[in-house]
Amino acid sequence: MRLLHLSFDPIAHGELDEAGLSDLYRHPAVEGRRAWVRSNFVSSLDGSIQGADGHSGSINTESDHHVFALHRAHADAILVGAQTVRSEGYRAVDLDPWQRRLRTVEGLSDFPLLAVVTRSLDLDPGIAANGALPVGDVMILTTDGKTAEQLEPFTTAGIDVVQLGSGGVDLGAAVRHLAAADYPRILCEGGARLHHDLLAADLLDEMSLTMAPVVVGGEGHRTTVGGPLPDQPAFRLGSALYAEDGALFLNYLRAR
Repeated sequence: MRLLHLSFDPIAHGELDEAGLSDLYRHPAVEGRRAWVRSNFVSSLDGSIQGADGHSGSINTESDHHVFALHRAHADAILVGAQTVRSEGYRAVDLDPWQRRLRTVEGLSDFPLLAVVTRSLDLDPGIAANGALPVGDVMILTTDGKTAEQLEPFTTAGIDVVQLGSGGVDLGAAVRHLAAADYPRILCEGGARLHHDLLAADLLDEMSLTMAPVVVGGEGHRTTVGGPLPDQPAFRLGSALYAEDGALFLNYLRAR
């Protein structure tokens, strides 16, 4: 990939090798804060995060698949909404050998945690397994008041269920809980409603967006779905990369 812009080195540009790409996507060490929350989406040129089939995978490019995998390799926890789990077929996270080698070098655990946000617990406990593959743990972040009967299928499957909030899941408490449980590098992969709620609570530190060189039309979701954000959070461009397959990788940092 070719580096087009780097905020802390405005004259930096040129080809990035794999080590340079990994350095770019490493989560920063943040003093005085207990977590770093990053989101990652792919979008078509006309603003859809879904292809004509309703799935994000149909607008991915080869380079985006690789950067997606690199994001996961650097994360402690992958935060995702229940609807995205159901529609995209999420399960406990497995990794390729190169991702596991990178995590070993970075001093990270073998696999990232899959942390699912859900009020209803409308999930298949089978998400805790992924065939015969070795995988990471699963945690469910839900609302208070769940009964032992509701929890039993998940705890039996080895899933940790954490109840945080009454009307909806308290995302601030969820981020604090993940950081305290030694998952400070948090990667949000969707959905658009969860992304909206993280922005509304000013919990997002970084937004990574892949612009895929396609146009899909239709009624695909944006990266953020929900009511207006009255206090619109401002972001500044951190880096921009261009891949040979035409994808543009933009990384924005919260301007605090």
